Amino acid sequence: MYDVIIIGGGAAGMFAAAVLAEEAPELNVLVLEKGAKPLAKVRVSGGGRCNLTHVCSDIREFIKNYPRGGRELIGPFNRFGPAQTVDWFEWHGVPLVTLDDGCLFPESDSSESVIDALLESGAKIRTNAQVAKIFGFEGGFNVKLTDGEQLSCRKLLVATGGGAFVEGLGHTIEPCVPSLFTFNTSDKELTALSGIVVEPVQVSAGKLKADGALLITHQGVSGPAVLRLSSFGARTLAETNYRFEMKINWLPDQNAEQIFQTLEKQKAASPKKQIGTWSPVGLVSRLWKLLVARAGIDETREWGGCSAKALRQLAAQISGFTLPITGKNRHREEFVTCGGIRLKEVNFQTMESRLVPGLYVAGEVLDIDALTGGFNLQAAWTTGYLAAQAMMI
Repeated sequence: MYDVIIIGGGAAGMFAAAVLAEEAPELNVLVLEKGAKPLAKVRVSGGGRCNLTHVCSDIREFIKNYPRGGRELIGPFNRFGPAQTVDWFEWHGVPLVTLDDGCLFPESDSSESVIDALLESGAKIRTNAQVAKIFGFEGGFNVKLTDGEQLSCRKLLVATGGGAFVEGLGHTIEPCVPSLFTFNTSDKELTALSGIVVEPVQVSAGKLKADGALLITHQGVSGPAVLRLSSFGARTLAETNYRFEMKINWLPDQNAEQIFQTLEKQKAASPKKQIGTWSPVGLVSRLWKLLVARAGIDETREWGGCSAKALRQLAAQISGFTLPITGKNRHREEFVTCGGIRLKEVNFQTMESRLVPGLYVAGEVLDIDALTGGFNLQAAWTTGYLAAQAMMI
C-alpha cells in the first residue's frame, strides 16, 4: 500500500509530489499521469516560457484576478503565495525575471527550467496510467486503472480536471465550461480592421462588464478586456451558446453626452473640415471612419453640416458600439475551464475534503480559474503545496 497516491501529473500534482519527496522522503508516494509525459500544460504555458506567477503586493488585489475561488484562496495565498513560490523555484535553481506587467518568467525563458526543478525531486511517476474508479475503505482508498490494475493508498490527492471517477466521491461537481477565450463576430466591417488595438475600452454583455485593451482580429475581438469578460462571464455566456450582443464603449471614461459635447466643440472649431479626416477623440483613422459610417454620416461631410442629431448618433456609436458575437475561440495555447468540485466542500487550510477523510484536492479539479498572467499556475502551486503539507501528518 502506498502512503499517498496523487492522481494528475500537472502543476498541482507534481508540485505536491516534489514537496513530499523533499520534506517527507520516508513516505511512499506515487503520481499517476494519464498522458505520456507529466506537466504537459506547464510545458506550453506562456508560449513555452511558463509565466509561473505574478508579482503581488496585496493579496486582496491579487484575488481580483480569480472569477471563481478568489475568496477561498485568501488564506492559502497568505500561507504560500507568490513570494513563497518565487523563493521555492529560485532555491531550486530557477532564477526568475519580472516583466513590466508583473508577470514572472524563468530567466532561461523556457518552461523546461520549471519542469526540471519539479522532476529533480525524484518523485515516482507512472505515465499512461488512467484512473477509472476510486473506492474508499476503512483506512484508505483503492484506485482502479482502466487496464484493470488496482492500487491502494492511505491518502489520496486528486489534482486533475475531469474524470468520471471524481463524480463517484460524493462531491458536488460544478459543470465545466470554457473560460478565458476570445470572441468571433459576423461583423466583417469590423474584422477588416484587424490589427488595431484600442486601449482602454469597456466591453459589456448584459450586466457583465470589463475594462482593458481590445484587439480587433481577423475573426473578431481579443485582448485583456475580452478575456476578462469571457472569464468572469463564463457560465452566463455558455448559456447563450456564445451568441449574444456585446457593447463596446471606445472611450470608457466618457458617456454619450460628454462625447457629444466634444463633437459639438469640434464642429464649432473646424466647421469646414471633413468629418472623416480626423478623430477629435483620439481614435485611429480606420476605426473612426467606420464609426462615422455606422452613424449614417458621409465621411466627406463638413463638420459644420452635421446636425446635432447626427452627432448624437455618432456619440452613441462611440459609447455603445454593438457587436454581434457568433462564437468563441481558445486564447492562444491556453485552455482554461471553470467548474469542478464545489469549494464549500473543501477545507482550504489543508485542501482535505470535508466529506471524505483522507481525500485531498488541488489544482484543476477545483472550481477555481483565473485570468492570464500566472494566476492559474499560482493557484496550482498553492493548493498543491498545502495538500502536501497536510498529507505529511
